[in-house]
Amino acid sequence: MQHRRTIIRGLPTAPASWMVLAVAAAWAQDLTTPLGSPAQVEPPTLFDVLVPPSDPSMSAPPLVSPPPYESPLGSIYVSTEGVGLARTDPTGTYAVASRTTTVLSGDDLDYERRPGLRVLLGMRLGDSYALETSFLGLFSWDQRAKVVNQDANGFWFSGGDLYSPFRNFGNQPAVGLDYNYFVSAASQTEFDQFEFNVRRRFDLPNPRYQASGILGFRYIDLNDRFAYRSEWSVPLWQGSLVAYDVSTYNRMFGGQIGGALETRLAPRAWLNLEAKGMLFSNDTGQSSHFARGPVGAAGMNTAVGSHSQSRECWGADLSAGLSWRFVSQVVGRVGYQAIFLDGVALGDENFQHNARIAPSGPRLLANDDHTIFYGPSAGLTVTW
Repeated sequence: MQHRRTIIRGLPTAPASWMVLAVAAAWAQDLTTPLGSPAQVEPPTLFDVLVPPSDPSMSAPPLVSPPPYESPLGSIYVSTEGVGLARTDPTGTYAVASRTTTVLSGDDLDYERRPGLRVLLGMRLGDSYALETSFLGLFSWDQRAKVVNQDANGFWFSGGDLYSPFRNFGNQPAVGLDYNYFVSAASQTEFDQFEFNVRRRFDLPNPRYQASGILGFRYIDLNDRFAYRSEWSVPLWQGSLVAYDVSTYNRMFGGQIGGALETRLAPRAWLNLEAKGMLFSNDTGQSSHFARGPVGAAGMNTAVGSHSQSRECWGADLSAGLSWRFVSQVVGRVGYQAIFLDGVALGDENFQHNARIAPSGPRLLANDDHTIFYGPSAGLTVTW
């Protein structure tokens, strides 16, 4: 049987030609589709199956706002701390040997740390304000130093080559004031203070931190006493001495302003930094007692003098503390504090060196000195 093959002339037979015709037909269909007709949905590809389009309902939730700052203190808090404060040493010179070597000075009166107490009572008024009142004090220093010298001094009947500040340490030595075999110096200081403050809390962009402003007033009671003693071996049967006592007081009352920054280091730990500036009206004064003559004799020459004056003075209070919450109502704290005072009367600075003024009863007042109290503290706070 014979098969007849019919060829339609004019149609392409190659595969590439058929692909061209298919593309042309698709373009023709797009051109003939009227405007506004629903678009044809193409079947999903393998890529669409493996990587589906994102679903807005399944997107990640928005970031949650961090919780507000949490203070370790509740609405009412009572704090008790033991404090160990030291004080800067006096700066005077009290005895020189052989007219050249300083053998007794303020450096020998070492104001080491002395124990004291701090008690604070606070109450929060809402989220922004707090009232606080505190006491810091019961500090007392009693420092003493002495020097003994039996070197030859040019007098065959006596020994001792210590020179006093009354005659510029031997520049113009005088019998009864110089050529001493014994000199001592003693200093006593007492310090107490009261505070009342209003705190205003401020929110910070970073919730790990909290700042607060401080406005209040403070009262400081500072008493300082300096005592000088020197002895000469003449007269031979009893000797003679010079005794000079100076007592000063400072009653400071004024306002203060400052700020604090607190950060939460851990769920139970907080770090607090605080600074305050103070401006006082200082009621100052000194009283002096000068005695000179044979030891134990009724005929000793004595003179008494005093002077008082009010003036302005200023100060600064810097502290840092680390708090740890043991339980919800008990917080422990360790810290360090420094109190700087300028414009005060101190006993050492009111020790009159002029030999013509001291025996007549010193009536001058030096109240422009400064001192620093500094040291660590540790205690507990009960809050609820």
